[in-house]
This record gives sequence, C-alpha cells and structure tokens, in this order.
Amino acid sequence: MVAIRCTKKLLARIGAPSPVIEPTTTLLGDWYARPVSIGHQRLILLISEHSRLPVILPGRDVKHLASNFPDALARVFLGLGIETPAAEREVEAAREAVIGVTDNRSLLGTLNDFSFMLQWQLPGRPNVDLLQAALELSHTPVRPLGRAGFPDRVTRKLLA
Repeated sequence: MVAIRCTKKLLARIGAPSPVIEPTTTLLGDWYARPVSIGHQRLILLISEHSRLPVILPGRDVKHLASNFPDALARVFLGLGIETPAAEREVEAAREAVIGVTDNRSLLGTLNDFSFMLQWQLPGRPNVDLLQAALELSHTPVRPLGRAGFPDRVTRKLLA
C-alpha cells in the first residue's frame, strides 16, 4: 500500500482525500503530487518521500491518478535500469494506493523546485517524452538527501 499525498490544488480536481491513511509499506515511502502547467500542457509531478525520485504523468486524467501511477513508476524504474525484486514489489504495492493530503514542507519544496525546472526545460522541447523528462530530473542534486543527493542514486541504493 502506498499513499499519494496531493497538494490542495490537485485535490480540488481529484476529490476528497482518504480520512485515514495507514503507514506506507514501500521502500520509497509516500508519494507527493502536484499539478504543473507548461503552456497548454497539463502534467502531474510526483516525487517519492525517501529518494525524491520524480514521476511525471499527463494531467488530463487526474481522477485516475492512483490507477495510472504504478505503470508510470515501472517505466521510470526501467529507464533507470532498476530491475530488482524490490522494484517489482514497489510497483505492486503502488497498485493499492490511497489519496491523502501533503504533510511535509521539505517535500513540497522539492516538488516546487522540480516544477520550476520543468517550466524551463519543456517549452523549448514540445515533443519531449515525459519519461525522459523524469529521468533528467532524477539526475538533479537534492540537498535534503545529503552527500549522495541524487534521486536516481538514492533510489538505486534503496532498491538494491
């Protein structure tokens, strides 16, 4: 089971969050999500609690965020070359997701930083693949992660 913790703006489009959220059973922790608008393109940016690994989804189908998320996560893992049993367990656990509210300001800060980066990177590349954009963001150093502060490296370490 995994919790997808959404910003108020995203919850306004999805609906009411779950009143009670059990602890997440995954190595990457809860996932934090926010909408991102780049020109006419609407996206949903998600990051993991423990590694800050980004996943980007099209924003046109927000009502099905929880059901679309596991396949997008699996594509990011494959793009990073992570094919471990732990990665498979993460994807399977993500198939049982609940929607909640955000509760960590540090993670909201990383979401904001990544969304600003996307707003600079994507307008000049109209045909960019969302997987490629997520993989590029995963190579961005994130200070709260410490000395090994790259989401892709931390994810590999957690799932090794």
